[in-house]
Amino acid sequence: MKPYMTKYSSSWRRTVLKKDCRFRRIFCNMFYQITEKKKRAGRIYYIMFTGIIEEKGRIKKIVRNQIFIESDLENKKGDSIAVQGICFTVADVGENEFSVQAMRQTKRITTMQDWKRGDYVNLERALKFDGRIGGHIVLGHIDEVGKCIRIKKNEYYFQAGSGNARYLIPKGSIALDGVSLTLSYVSGNIFAVSLIPYTLKETTLGRLRVGSFVNIEYDYLGKLLARRINP
Repeated sequence: MKPYMTKYSSSWRRTVLKKDCRFRRIFCNMFYQITEKKKRAGRIYYIMFTGIIEEKGRIKKIVRNQIFIESDLENKKGDSIAVQGICFTVADVGENEFSVQAMRQTKRITTMQDWKRGDYVNLERALKFDGRIGGHIVLGHIDEVGKCIRIKKNEYYFQAGSGNARYLIPKGSIALDGVSLTLSYVSGNIFAVSLIPYTLKETTLGRLRVGSFVNIEYDYLGKLLARRINP
């Protein structure tokens, strides 16, 4: 195999960059940023999710900026976990529960400001690099909050900010409240996704109503490509 197909190191990156192909240069830089290392206490972590929800947790209580969530997932302090699509660090772990701490900005730009005791939330632990990517690459960095404006059978329509319309690609990927979905309809800043019964049952999207708000994260690869083609 070619070096760029087997290694994800800096030497692998330099090998690919030598190729006189614009697409390869773009792809290489995108992949390098996705697999960027995050160091904590001398250990290296890769923070990435796939949009495949593992469990619906339930908010036990909220104390200032700390959220306590009932969950059967195995977590430990310092782990990364996506809650409603938002990447958090596990601050503490108890019996069938864990807690995360939120920054003020996170509350301001996400649906977290509306969370309350008893609410269900989508949970997904960070992906291990020997695992499968069942959905698409999700980083847990929310771009904006969207609003559900119409529901027609299994088609759910949302309105996004006009400035982010270029990231809406028909048949492309999008994460809503942390759930990896495919865009079935796009018109300007209006888009729709099709939700199957399983998704409605196993995630919080089953509680969507017209007027509901969701956390939106656009496809990271699409955002990087759009920035490089049209900065």
